[in-house]
Amino acid sequence: MPALNVPARARRVRRIPRPDGSAYVLPAIAHDDRNSPWAKLGWRLRPVLPVARSRWIFAALFCAAFLIRLPNFGNPAYEVDEEFYLLVGDRLLHGMLPYVDIWDRKPIGLFLIYAAIRLLGGYGVLQYHIVATLFAGGTACLMHRLARPGAGNVGGFVAGLAYLVWIETAEGGGGQAPIFYNLFVAGTAGLALRAFSTTDRGDFRRLALLAMILGAFAIQIKYTAVFEVAYFGALLSWGTLRRTGKLASAAAETALIALVALSPTLLALGYYASIGEAQTFWFANFVSIFLRAPAASGELHDRFTQMILHILPFAVCCAAAFWHIRTDRRTETRRWQWIMMGWMLAALAGFFSVGALYFHYMLPLFVPFGVAAAPIFGRWPLGYVMAGLVLWLPFSHLNYPDFATSREFRTKTEAIAALIPSDVDQRCMQMFAGPPILYLRKNACFVSRYVFPDHLVSSIETHAIGVDAAAEINRIAQREPRALIVDEHAYHLDPVSSSALKNVLLRYYHRVGGVYLEYHRIDVWVSNR
Repeated sequence: MPALNVPARARRVRRIPRPDGSAYVLPAIAHDDRNSPWAKLGWRLRPVLPVARSRWIFAALFCAAFLIRLPNFGNPAYEVDEEFYLLVGDRLLHGMLPYVDIWDRKPIGLFLIYAAIRLLGGYGVLQYHIVATLFAGGTACLMHRLARPGAGNVGGFVAGLAYLVWIETAEGGGGQAPIFYNLFVAGTAGLALRAFSTTDRGDFRRLALLAMILGAFAIQIKYTAVFEVAYFGALLSWGTLRRTGKLASAAAETALIALVALSPTLLALGYYASIGEAQTFWFANFVSIFLRAPAASGELHDRFTQMILHILPFAVCCAAAFWHIRTDRRTETRRWQWIMMGWMLAALAGFFSVGALYFHYMLPLFVPFGVAAAPIFGRWPLGYVMAGLVLWLPFSHLNYPDFATSREFRTKTEAIAALIPSDVDQRCMQMFAGPPILYLRKNACFVSRYVFPDHLVSSIETHAIGVDAAAEINRIAQREPRALIVDEHAYHLDPVSSSALKNVLLRYYHRVGGVYLEYHRIDVWVSNR
């Protein structure tokens, strides 16, 4: 076969390295050869190949998100919190105002997301599962982009995939608040890193403000995001000081950054102040969380242990990754390493800030820890072994694919709904236990703004809601709701309010049946009248 007629200078090749160890092999093009066919091919391949590969990786991560979370789709009792958010979003569209007409302590932004989901139609459960999956997949893609400069495509892909798998082990298979705000925090991190890579002051300022806009959205989904957003805000303020060298300019930029990050929260407060409900908003959003009774020390110890077990694999991989890049003296690499370390600490501060240490509080930790661990995942052979372990460990505890649990929950939720009289849409219903989705399922009206099942009967919550729980239960009884949903054997029952509830049940109601849902027996009591 005759040899190809290639110019002598084009026969020389050069390798364009990637961070994951592979390389594009392109002809070595001299300056005066750029109009030749080889030159045109080389100049086209360089920008196109990385973009095309990233698109395939993003598609793979979104497909993985849907496949991993598919067994939970349509489960109406996956987690009590997100069902309640869906309920609030629904009633928000019907004119009810959070904190005033229906009480909780989450930011208004989270309820607006669920209100938007209700506009998609349907029952709402499948819809919020799909939207939450899109957010989870988007977060995984951003993690890939954050990790790729130091870890390559392989390491970035593993980091994103590990996030999708590990959140399943921490009650993240549905629509908990961090599933939504992790996307915005990851975007904030990406814009902050990009700002530090530019030398143009105008670009730096624009990127910093965009980062804080995303951070503002994150804070309005859950307030614990403020630790991560404040960390990146502080970094950007420091970057401003280094670029300008003027303390006054840096102080002005810091004030602007803080104002942008807090603006949605201030707007919400301003709205409630304009209708005379500023105190209601302030108490629900910023005071009540600190009035909750602490969990038992044994419970806190168990939750802390679980957090350590969940984060330890990532911590080991992070240590290996930092050891691997220790000899890289480039400014960009060192900056990336220090920013990742600070981000992990900020996420940990958010986890510990409230004190309850619930499982889903771990969800924000998987983003910075996953990105920071990514540089080791593409290294053969140790990194491949670590990547395999990080992906296998959660799968080994998930019983995937567990479609049976979702079917069981759907069946039992429908069984509870069948026990509830159909006229609760007129005569109302009050839940002290069970899945709040029943309010939507039966289109039940309220007799109290405290409709979250735990708020009036849990010993942790009763002193943190701003009213006397026992007195509120007696007031509810005076309004004669058609049905009460209770769990008389629930854990952490407040003795005073549960006694008041028991008296109401015995005097005015009769039990029509009960259904075991996980470890709880959910009983339906119907009015004697």
